[in-house]
Amino acid sequence: LAEMWGLDVKFVDLGEDSDIMGFTAFNDMDITLTDANQSDITLELSGRTIVINEALTRGCAGRLNFTIAHEIAHHIIDIVCGANYSVKFRLLPHFEKANNRYSLDYDEYMANQLAAALLMPDAFVEKVFDSLFGVKRIDRIHSILDKMIFKKFCAMAALFGVSKSALAIRLQKKGLLGEYIFAGYESLLDIFPDTAA
Repeated sequence: LAEMWGLDVKFVDLGEDSDIMGFTAFNDMDITLTDANQSDITLELSGRTIVINEALTRGCAGRLNFTIAHEIAHHIIDIVCGANYSVKFRLLPHFEKANNRYSLDYDEYMANQLAAALLMPDAFVEKVFDSLFGVKRIDRIHSILDKMIFKKFCAMAALFGVSKSALAIRLQKKGLLGEYIFAGYESLLDIFPDTAA
């Protein structure tokens, strides 16, 4: 998709602890960043460049796919909206922060919505959901308490190449899912605490 839009995707190892997962340049520029080895590196970027933290390639493929789609979405929105698109991001690189919450910034919201639509088109989501679950809506998916539903949900996320969180948000926005609770195995300690003194 990046190639189709004439975008150059560069991978730079900024480290797993970096706040920067990816960013987009709308104009030619040089930018200096600190890489994973704590060395300063200067990147020459064209206005058609997306930079992705290479550390994402060592983690969740869904997060990597969503980050790339998110940055592509910024460029698509910029092309479609032109002068109406956010001036603050047209002259500066845009940074996608690595936190577990979506930005309240409207530009980020728009890019997230378009990225979700690119990776998980409505018609396909509905068709796969119906095929896997055979119901109109699921009230809750809990990773420990709803094992069979959760396995199907994981298969659906893998099929679309997205993280479970991204799929849950997409399903919730479409009204197909109520609550999504991911509890890792460490959460079992909270559910079944050791009461021995």
